[in-house]
Amino acid sequence: MDLIGDRVRAGRKARGLSQLELAEAAGVSRATVGALEHGRHMPAADAAVRLARVLGTTVEELCAEPTASAPLIEILDGALPEGTLVRAARVGDDLVGLALGPTAILGGAAADGIMERGALRLFSGGSPQGAVIAGCDPLLRVAEGMLEAASDRRVVAVSATSGQALAALAAGRCHAALVHGPAATLIPPPGIRRWHVASWRSGIASHPRLSDPSLETLLGDDIGLIERDATAACQQAFGRTVQRLGVVRTPPEHVASSHVEATTRASSAETAAVTIEPVAAAMGLNFLALEEHDVELWVPDRWTTHPGVVAFLDLCGAPRFLDRASAMPAYDLTRIGTAA
Repeated sequence: MDLIGDRVRAGRKARGLSQLELAEAAGVSRATVGALEHGRHMPAADAAVRLARVLGTTVEELCAEPTASAPLIEILDGALPEGTLVRAARVGDDLVGLALGPTAILGGAAADGIMERGALRLFSGGSPQGAVIAGCDPLLRVAEGMLEAASDRRVVAVSATSGQALAALAAGRCHAALVHGPAATLIPPPGIRRWHVASWRSGIASHPRLSDPSLETLLGDDIGLIERDATAACQQAFGRTVQRLGVVRTPPEHVASSHVEATTRASSAETAAVTIEPVAAAMGLNFLALEEHDVELWVPDRWTTHPGVVAFLDLCGAPRFLDRASAMPAYDLTRIGTAA
């Protein structure tokens, strides 16, 4: 049913019709067209015939299950090899997606389709809807799971550094970005609305065997410090500390793609990693704070009323989400959901 809504919406826009104009031409109500486009209504047979006629198609084409493929843009500009499971959504006129691991079919975030012959084949019932939100907040995937069954109000969570999230936002590949950094540095470009989500500290997590080492020890080359990509806000905090202290460091040999990967590797190798305090505490590692960071949701004006964005902001104030979020150690939710 969601695919029918996508086809109706695309056909209507291609003909320059408003929902009201399409409804009047097809002899249905404006509410019916709106509900159909949002996957909440299946048209009766006679209404489907009239809608198809106005849209210049057939009922069979309008209601067909997907067998054809659709061009797809990878949200973080990565590769999508043949056979990759994909979670997808529409951002404007573009179908965007991210690769899921091979075990995604067994649980976790639901895959909407699979890459075949260089394009996305949607699964039966696959729904490329929802708000694409990119960022590194560890509770973004909690929100994704809690909104999974919400159709156009679901969240497609993209694990990304703050820099990667902002690049995707600028390229029109996501609806919103979760970014973090010192409050004074969080200055969005024009046309962006902001909401405060959380506060935490960025710094260095270390294995207990290192006996709570000093900053000078952690900056030494013999520790084997696991660093992050240069686009990560916590790595930038680390870089500012190194520069302030005048320490000369060789390029990192160990770069992790996420906070979880960084702390997991630090734990298994009994070393240290650049990360944020909530993840370090959850992994049972010691933590040396370098900077206080605010976490904000940045949304372009055009997407502030997107059902998925609205659902995410509503969820931020819901007890069922706050109960889970408050269980995250070193995670300050005092101002969650307030306009920044």
